[in-house]
Amino acid sequence: MRKLWKNRPLWIAWIAIVLLIVLAALTAFYRGAAPVDGLFRNASAPVANVLHAAQSQVQAFFVRVFNPSGVMEENASLKSQVLEQQQKLALLDETEKENARLTELLNFVQANPNMQYVTASVIGRDNNPYLDTIMLNAGTRNGVSEKTAVLTADGIVGRVSEVGPNWCRVRTMCNDEMRISVMVQRTRDEGMLGGLYEEDGILVGLKLYYLPNNADIQVGDVIRTSGIGGFFPKGLYAGTVLSVNEDGKGNYDAIVSLDVDFLHLENALIAVGVDEAIK
Repeated sequence: MRKLWKNRPLWIAWIAIVLLIVLAALTAFYRGAAPVDGLFRNASAPVANVLHAAQSQVQAFFVRVFNPSGVMEENASLKSQVLEQQQKLALLDETEKENARLTELLNFVQANPNMQYVTASVIGRDNNPYLDTIMLNAGTRNGVSEKTAVLTADGIVGRVSEVGPNWCRVRTMCNDEMRISVMVQRTRDEGMLGGLYEEDGILVGLKLYYLPNNADIQVGDVIRTSGIGGFFPKGLYAGTVLSVNEDGKGNYDAIVSLDVDFLHLENALIAVGVDEAIK
């Protein structure tokens, strides 16, 4: 019995050969037999289908047994092709997303033709929860100087705090010391925007200060840059009023949304040609 078990592959091969011969003979007999009547054809058709399927399985078995290297090579080739297609699809998806981001910036530039811009990519972020400083891949060679405004289509990023030949560091609106001059679009009341507002340790938005005492400000009002100081051009979107400080607690007048997604920011516009910055 042990000897027979050791020759198991040989016995399997012989059994498969015998089955193949029997199946081939039966199939040939079925195909060569003269038809008796339509009833016999209908009754025997399922048997022929079973025989054909069994024959195909036996043939596939011999392919795997006697040519395993060929199957493995074909399998490896198919896997390589699938991986290549997946990489191409991933690259296409990333290209489409980048085109969408750049299209937003282009639309913003066309809507604000009063300034010149340099497009830059984010190449570094500070390791802190609020990303109050980022680094871009544009510098003095591109016309960038300190205190230059940095923007996106979603709002204001911040201003350049340090610059090199081909890089610059930007202090973002998430920096608690950052301030810009703004106005309420509906009423034209002016104030100062900056400073983080948190609730239960979660960043909610920015504080709006120094509005006139009789200012009519409401939730949903749009806040835009006032242009005072010459750093940011007038009329740039800065956020939307989330809440109004009606009870007098705190020294701020309202909380304004922070719409720029600093965590996923990849591209920004650096406004060039502005000499004076808001302080």
